[in-house]
Amino acid sequence: KKEQWWPAVTIVLVGILIHLIGYRIQQVRISLIGFFVGWYGITGMIWGRQWLRAVFFPYVLFIFCFPIGTLADRISVPLRLYSSTITGWIANALGMDVVRQGTMLSNPVKGYDYEVAAACSGLRSLIATLGIAVVYGFLTFKTPWRRSLMVLSAIPLAVAANVTRLLMIIFAGEIGGQKAGMYVHDSSVLSMIPYFVAFIGMYFVARLFREDRGTSSPARTEKDFEEDTENEEDEDE
Repeated sequence: KKEQWWPAVTIVLVGILIHLIGYRIQQVRISLIGFFVGWYGITGMIWGRQWLRAVFFPYVLFIFCFPIGTLADRISVPLRLYSSTITGWIANALGMDVVRQGTMLSNPVKGYDYEVAAACSGLRSLIATLGIAVVYGFLTFKTPWRRSLMVLSAIPLAVAANVTRLLMIIFAGEIGGQKAGMYVHDSSVLSMIPYFVAFIGMYFVARLFREDRGTSSPARTEKDFEEDTENEEDEDE
């Protein structure tokens, strides 16, 4: 229902203030936040308070459109180190003579060396997994702590997905050398496999903390079915 709600002007003013702050300190990302806040207020002025409440969650998803800029380095560097370290441990545990130096994974005997570069840090998969976890958690759970847990689970799941991809490259390098590993690295089809690891993990997290656990109705007995049949016969008569 379309209903004007003038108090939403305050939201517009807040958006303008945020934009002015961003303009003052020359931070485009802050100005972008001000734009979305102001636009949210304008829609509230046109369609009303109920509209604002109804679209709040999907509107918040615009946050995944924001460019993170220099913040990417602060996130990607730890991700690269964690992923390469875990991959090296697993490869060594499986009997492969993989040597890790920083973010470099190599095996001189097999003749390959791969660097976990910034593009392979798993940052993009982390953002994608976070976005899906936010939507999945909001639609699946009602309690805030379960929703928060689902969102937080996206971080280790994204790391697990990236480790899976790195292990696939290492396995290919063990079998066919440098070129085989690079083929796995460049394959768009094989690059989709790690996402399944994250999505399957997300599914099991949702099942582990599902809200309907222990609240299912008891199984119907034969006596219940007989009573239903008698009631239907009485209604027919």
